Amino acid sequence: MHSQQPRVTNVLIAGGGSGGHVAPAIASAESLSAKGVHVLLAHSNRKIDFDMMEDSPFDSVVLAAAPLSMKPLGLIRFCIGFLRATHQVKRIIKENKIDCVLATGGFVSAPALHAGRKVGCKTVLLNLDDPPGKANKLAVRWADTVLTTVICALNDAVKIAPPLRQSVIASKNAGESKKIFGLNPNRMMLLVTGASQGASTINQLLPALAKMQPTFFQGWEILHIAGNDHADSVKQAWQDAGVSCRVVGFIQNMGDAWGAADLAITRGGANTIAEISINRVPSIVLPYPYHQDDHQRTNAEPLEELGGVYIANDHKQLELNLKDAGVLILELLKQHQTRFTMRQAMVESPSSNGADAIASACLSKPD
Repeated sequence: MHSQQPRVTNVLIAGGGSGGHVAPAIASAESLSAKGVHVLLAHSNRKIDFDMMEDSPFDSVVLAAAPLSMKPLGLIRFCIGFLRATHQVKRIIKENKIDCVLATGGFVSAPALHAGRKVGCKTVLLNLDDPPGKANKLAVRWADTVLTTVICALNDAVKIAPPLRQSVIASKNAGESKKIFGLNPNRMMLLVTGASQGASTINQLLPALAKMQPTFFQGWEILHIAGNDHADSVKQAWQDAGVSCRVVGFIQNMGDAWGAADLAITRGGANTIAEISINRVPSIVLPYPYHQDDHQRTNAEPLEELGGVYIANDHKQLELNLKDAGVLILELLKQHQTRFTMRQAMVESPSSNGADAIASACLSKPD
């Protein structure tokens, strides 16, 4: 008599609305899949979510959710989207025999966890920011387990390392990575990135700085990830500055970019800071200036205390940024010993990938 094979575990991972929510979903999916788990990803209908999922090997669905807003029309849209997405996830759980719902943030996470709780499915919430975003503050009430990559106010949250996709971890040496982008492997490389959608103030700052002080950029190769909507205008700005720069809209395999970089100018999203740390790239972080809670600064502060990054203010105005962050950028372009010391600080305090901890939480038996 043949013994019955154990059923494969099925996990639904819901996260979306920005690359910062889809990236940890993919990272978690990679770890779960390596353990023999079948994974289904659920994301929003925003273009960035589709861009992030483009090269992913995992099946995915779009949830009919909407962002949380306190404005009358926005609140109505949110409520309608919440109900639709909840019903949709209940159906997905039943049809796919889902054992666990993992939410990685964004406005699709709350209805997914709500649906999981309603049908008695195990639920896990991942938090990436301090303070937590609106979606996570709502979703936490339906989570059996709460994981967080930062110390935060969510009750009973267990702190773990940030989850990272394999595609954001450098797998080649610096010379090989530079060749991928058509850059001279014998020159230093400056990486400029505003994360998945680009950053308008950073996009303006670097070409303007190069136009004012082109000699500081001599001997450097420059890779500028501007966001798909801004690539053409940024490319023109660098041409006007008279400084050679490789401008792209978006890169799937960020590990190659980090592997090539000797210095980076970035935003301070949780994923970006984790990628800087694990790839040991000396960086200047300009936190997104329109967040009232300034959580991107909070994200970057531990790495600044370690000595791996500098945090500069984004004043929103080009003239002020040239006088503040611009001066720091020019200094680090010339100060080779400082950059070496920054990288060494991260080498001596290596970071880990939290994706396995998330997988373990999803697969653990309830108490």
